[in-house]
This record gives sequence, structure tokens and C-alpha cells, in this order.
Amino acid sequence: MLTCRISPGAVAVFTDRTGGVSRPPWDSLNLALHVGDTTADVAENRSRLERAVGARIVWMDQVHGTDVRVLRGETESAGECDAVVLEALDGLAPAVLVADCVPLLLADTTGGVRAAVHVGRAGLFAGLPERVAAEMRTVTDAPLHAVAGPHICGRCYEVSAALAEQAGPLGARSTTRWGTPAIDLLAGIRRQLDGIPLTHVGTCTHEDSRLYSYRRDGTTGRMAGVAVRDTPSRM
Repeated sequence: MLTCRISPGAVAVFTDRTGGVSRPPWDSLNLALHVGDTTADVAENRSRLERAVGARIVWMDQVHGTDVRVLRGETESAGECDAVVLEALDGLAPAVLVADCVPLLLADTTGGVRAAVHVGRAGLFAGLPERVAAEMRTVTDAPLHAVAGPHICGRCYEVSAALAEQAGPLGARSTTRWGTPAIDLLAGIRRQLDGIPLTHVGTCTHEDSRLYSYRRDGTTGRMAGVAVRDTPSRM
């Protein structure tokens, strides 16, 4: 697992594919229920992650959509959405599942308001990072901070020429290492966050075999990014 600070009051945790019980091709810390893995193995993996972060995790049913869910009460599922914001729920931690898309985590300075966002091409094109930041600003006046975890990089995310052209106005048009059209999700997110401090940690999922990559492997597991309220003993 990779741990870093989002803001003075919040910590980001990003998993890799190690440390779980899932069998090939999901080996081993697969955290997704929708990829064909055994339900019991996923439940054990999720339990291990909760113990590691010291909080109950709020999972989304991600659909590459644009819904942002704001939660203010005790729950373990945000339902069908691709971004979840938690307000004043210190014992819970919002999470996002990925295997090439960007796991984007945001928090205000206090860490009392935290968000997990699933940013793939559809989410980027729909302005999802910008929408989440705007939603967070309706519930906190404190400055916002963001961290992007491991994802497919702009030199590996090959797309059609038409999609690359569409990404141009978003600041996300790129070229692969082999010279074909591509999208740089991180560059597009940075532009949409419009000055919110954004840190990128981790490597490219397509290049690093320690990470799940749907584009590379097809049938595979999912990693998580989790935004946890900070405590003195956590870092």
C-alpha cells in the first residue's frame, strides 16, 4: 500500500495487487465484486483493508457516470455513483475502485470533508473533478487539496484520433510512446481542479505489473484509493 497526505487533516491510502487472498487472475488484493472473483475472497480483502486504514469504508457502485453523492449519515455504500463526498463522518472513509482510471481523492484542510472520485475518460469529459470540487465547496469553506493515485499514464492511454481531438480543449490530449493519439487523464484533472493543489503518487498501471490494469490484462482485479481522516498515529 502507498500512503501519503491529502491535506493536514486527511490521508490517502492506495492499494496495489498484493496482500490479499484472491486467486489468479485476480491475485491477490482484489477489492471489486463485479469482476468475477469469489465473493468471500473479496469480502476478506475488504476486511483487511478496513483494518489497515482503521475506518469503515464507503464503497460506490461505479458506472462511469457523473453522479456525485454527498453523505452525512452512517452508511457503508454510496449506491450508484462515481463520486462520493463525506461530511463530518470521521469513522468512515470514501473509496474508489480502479484498474487504469484515476483514483482521485480530495479533502479540505481539516479532513472533515473528504471525497473519492472515479475519473476515467467519461468522467473527465463530463467535468466530474470540477463538479466534485464545487459540491465540496458547498459544505466547507476550508481550502481543498487533492491526490491522484496510480493510473494509466498519458503515454500509454491510446485512443482514437477523434477522442484525442475531443480531449484537446480539456488540456488532456497526448501521444503514446509509440506515436499514436492518447489521453492524459492527470493533465485534464489538473486543469479542471483550477488551482486546487494536486499531488500525483504512484506509477503507471499499464507499465507496472504490481498494479491491476484492465487494458493490459483484460480479466483482472481492482485497486482502491481511500481518503481517511487523519489521526496522530496514522502517518
